[in-house]
Amino acid sequence: MKNNYVTSLRRLRHPAYLDALKAYAVKHDVPIITDEGLRFLQQLIRLKDVKHVLEVGTAIGYSALAMARVNEQVKITTIERDPHMIEAAKKHFSAHDRAHQITLIEGDALAIELPEKSLFDLVFIDGAKAQSIKFFEKYEHHVKSKGIIVTDNLLFHGMVGQKQASRNLNQLLDKIDQFNRYILERDDYDTMIYEVGDGMSLSIKKR
Repeated sequence: MKNNYVTSLRRLRHPAYLDALKAYAVKHDVPIITDEGLRFLQQLIRLKDVKHVLEVGTAIGYSALAMARVNEQVKITTIERDPHMIEAAKKHFSAHDRAHQITLIEGDALAIELPEKSLFDLVFIDGAKAQSIKFFEKYEHHVKSKGIIVTDNLLFHGMVGQKQASRNLNQLLDKIDQFNRYILERDDYDTMIYEVGDGMSLSIKKR
């Protein structure tokens, strides 16, 4: 069980524009990373001196802007396929002083082909949860040696491992469970799943 006191101490001190984006997400029912999860990402960027990030799943641009905010050297490449999200992200990026650090690629992350030599210190997977294994296998080739892959929403509001009334929901939960077991069994990565936010995995590439 999470310690509510500790959780309360972890609240992010956002600049006003990130608070506004978070309010926008709530108003328009857009799922975004939790405060706790975002702090986790930002600390990883600092600890590992991350310079290049690949994000699978831009949504409205909230997490990309927050990661870029860590320091001026961080460059974010982010992929999004939903036209409405793309339009919103472009608007939000252009309105803020970190836009020059972010490159938005429009299209399906499973269909896009990045240049072979594109390598990243950190890959953040926050796309369709049923496709996490496919995302991992597609983009692991673009992770530097000793680089990191972080995947979000691995506990899915605490429902993973529990049967639900909805067949579709159970299928999604089964897919998430399959991914969790898959990454823990990979010998070429050191992986831990943390009860941070909605559940996040940290996979460190061994070579």
